[in-house]
Amino acid sequence: MLRISLTGPESTGKSTLAAQLAAHYGTSFAPEYAREYLAESGPHYTLADLEEIARGQVAAEAEAMRTARRVVFCDSDLLVIKIWSEHAFGTCPEWILRQIDEQQYDLVLLMGVDIPWQPDPLREHPHLRQQFYDLYQRELRDRMSNFAEISGPPDRRFAQARFLVDELLLAAERRISSPEVLLPTAAMPTYTLRTPRCQAVFAAHGAELTSFITTANELEYIWPGDPAVWARHAPVLFPLVGRLPNDAYHYEGRDYKLPQHGFARDQEFAVLRHSDTELVFQLQHDEATRNVFPFAFELTITYTLRDTQLTVRWDVRNPAETQPLLFSIGAHPAVRCPLLPGEAFDDYFFQFDHPVTLERHLLRGGLLTGQTAPVLNDEQELPLSYALFADDALVFKHYDFTSLTLRSRKSERFVRFQFDGFPYLGLWTKGPGAGFVCVEPWHGVASPDGAPGELRDKEGILTLEPGQVFTAAYTMEVG
Repeated sequence: MLRISLTGPESTGKSTLAAQLAAHYGTSFAPEYAREYLAESGPHYTLADLEEIARGQVAAEAEAMRTARRVVFCDSDLLVIKIWSEHAFGTCPEWILRQIDEQQYDLVLLMGVDIPWQPDPLREHPHLRQQFYDLYQRELRDRMSNFAEISGPPDRRFAQARFLVDELLLAAERRISSPEVLLPTAAMPTYTLRTPRCQAVFAAHGAELTSFITTANELEYIWPGDPAVWARHAPVLFPLVGRLPNDAYHYEGRDYKLPQHGFARDQEFAVLRHSDTELVFQLQHDEATRNVFPFAFELTITYTLRDTQLTVRWDVRNPAETQPLLFSIGAHPAVRCPLLPGEAFDDYFFQFDHPVTLERHLLRGGLLTGQTAPVLNDEQELPLSYALFADDALVFKHYDFTSLTLRSRKSERFVRFQFDGFPYLGLWTKGPGAGFVCVEPWHGVASPDGAPGELRDKEGILTLEPGQVFTAAYTMEVG
């Protein structure tokens, strides 16, 4: 059963869209319990009332699950009550906070405020919808929720939501052995490359590297993808690197939505070739991708393992006859850090191939602010600490090094990345206690803060004319 929540400020069409989606998919939805509760008790409420409303919402979701088919929709969720409570009382009951952490949704639809306010005796804040929307957006990002922002007139909202739900259902259907029983993760098809010294494992879902082990000691170098921290391993970023303002862009007079880092990481790739040392995946455009990215494309990813070095090569081809292909592409591998027991994150450092002077380009909400801050001044080592990533990823532009190595001050273990010709680089970890660090060579970068713009004007966008092929590669060596 897939669980989808509709969340966001007052008067943004949550109830209407939830009912539409439930009818469209022939299933049930959990109505907003707060409306039922306040209709009986009146518009004035206490903190105790909010906790009672939260319990009623949980019960409504459980009842909807009982009668739902394949997917259940939830009109509002406990995040609404948390934000509502903190605004009205400056705090939120601990039970609600724990319940939010325990409740997981396969998808959250964050409803935009770009539709007219509809007066209602139970609604309170017609002039604060944007402020509340920003709070929801920040909460969902901080929680690393799988969410999408829904905007536009009602018919466009319905179309956006259907596209997202269809994609989710399609992915789920590929993972089931019967209409009601999901296969365990271990049953998902994987593909392995081997040499006498190493083994690398990949998933067709996202064409993603999921494991990289040295066989002598069975030491794992790739982050295992803990959903409680960060659920991915080494996603491929395509056809976008970074975030767009409001996750939106313009192209040839039309508006489109793309999530941060694009959609390739959540698509099923075809396997073209597989041997002991080489694996080739491919993804092509289809009707679903054209709805959010109106271009024909063919993305081929080739993994080659030689001794202890993995080479990742991307070939992007424009198969169209007349239309150019606009895109970005990037890597996002997460290395376990620390690698060994008895080590800590701040025992590690990045070693560059020569002394470097670096400044980072600052991010806010995943978008570039236009500001920079110094990081190194003619130095060859960058010590790691969680404080270094307190303001999001370190983003470097047009740097002059072509490799860096993750090393420990307590052991000889290392991971070396080589990436010639990449104009952008990101370094990132999730936050205090996260046991990984990402090294991300990019052909593309996040957009600046502001309004959505034309895709062709976005920094880092590459243009392929019909029939042209773009190729880039990087290597990852362990030892």
